[in-house]
Amino acid sequence: MQVSKKAYYGLRAIVALGQSNTALSIHSLAESEGLPEDYLEKILQHLRRANIVEAKKGVSGGYTLARATQDISVWDVLSELDGPIKTFTTPIKGTLPCFHVSHCQTNEVWRALENKIEETLSDISIASLIPKNIS
Repeated sequence: MQVSKKAYYGLRAIVALGQSNTALSIHSLAESEGLPEDYLEKILQHLRRANIVEAKKGVSGGYTLARATQDISVWDVLSELDGPIKTFTTPIKGTLPCFHVSHCQTNEVWRALENKIEETLSDISIASLIPKNIS
């Protein structure tokens, strides 16, 4: 199991947007995070279609979060950009590692792991990733 560069960049962008009080242009966001601008634009367009970010046009335009940081989870971002995280694909009957799918008792281990990953990442909000101001 490996998170893609797309999901990694997307999560970084979402945290940066969550820290900002104003809309951020693709250029300023890419520059501040050290991300490729063209690729970031495609990622944010994908997240806009998923209602995770909003795009605003005009002089003070740019990207903002579509929901509050406490209402967006790490799972929301990663699963949107990478799809469900799979640790295991059930084998086709007659192939390894299980010659008989119905007898492959370990399938439940992998399903439980996938469920725990989703549960854990769903419990981590973007708000929890944003450093608190220390005064």
